[in-house]
Amino acid sequence: MLCLVGLLSSCEEELVHNSRIDGDRCMSLVQKQIDFGPRLLNSKAAKETAEWIAQEAKKAGWEVEIDEWTEKHRGKVNTYRNVICTLPGEGKDFILLGSHYDTKTIPGKADFISANDGGSSTALLIELMKHIPKGGKSVRMVHFDGEECELNYAHNDGLHGSKRYASQLLVKGELRNCKAMILVDMIADKDLHIAIPANGDDKLKDLTLELAKKNNWSKYFSKGTMAVLDDHVPFVDLGVPAIDLIDFSYGPNNSYWHTEKDTLDKLSPRSFEIVGEVVLQMLEELR
Repeated sequence: MLCLVGLLSSCEEELVHNSRIDGDRCMSLVQKQIDFGPRLLNSKAAKETAEWIAQEAKKAGWEVEIDEWTEKHRGKVNTYRNVICTLPGEGKDFILLGSHYDTKTIPGKADFISANDGGSSTALLIELMKHIPKGGKSVRMVHFDGEECELNYAHNDGLHGSKRYASQLLVKGELRNCKAMILVDMIADKDLHIAIPANGDDKLKDLTLELAKKNNWSKYFSKGTMAVLDDHVPFVDLGVPAIDLIDFSYGPNNSYWHTEKDTLDKLSPRSFEIVGEVVLQMLEELR
């Protein structure tokens, strides 16, 4: 849906470079998605992106399933695909990581490639696969399709992939086993600041801020006052502790969001490194 400004202190600089995340690789993974073309609803690029994500997960040693389904809206049948990646662990409990890979269809803006909005979080999850060890709780990583709405966000327009997966957990009786849901979205802005939306779990917010402080990155994270409609909402609605790590201030007055200005040059490897390292440390605490 729906980096750094100024000089870093020497302490911060050292900590950024000690991140386990390869920011340059993340940038190349965004470029790969751009090369497929806009990941629009029902497009060849969307299908190819889903298959590529699955291949990357298998290479990293994760179990993979592509869940493909159709929904009919306004007389048209739409095809969606969730890419469900699993790192098995001990017991039935699991931690859920989420992102969306689809691109919003914007009339008159054919050049909207969505480098940050979808591209950055998808790249980060693929990079994270290399760094999450076996042992402890299972980790499920779901790359959601259909996050973007066609017209206006409503009951049957937008958040299609996350709604489907949340409902599947409910039907299978697995909701109680989902101990936390961490969503990442728009996380690579050069001018990084994650203002954690108000509609999320307070304990997860506190954990995020504690880890940011531990790494001397507090200026890049805060508790926001605004609720955000994003892929964590279907899980929040069902009682799952969930959090959305999103930088929803992209460009002056959010002017890059859902425009042709959402391009690779607006992103920073260091933003990937900072957010990715915090997510890794959150997983270590939660598993």
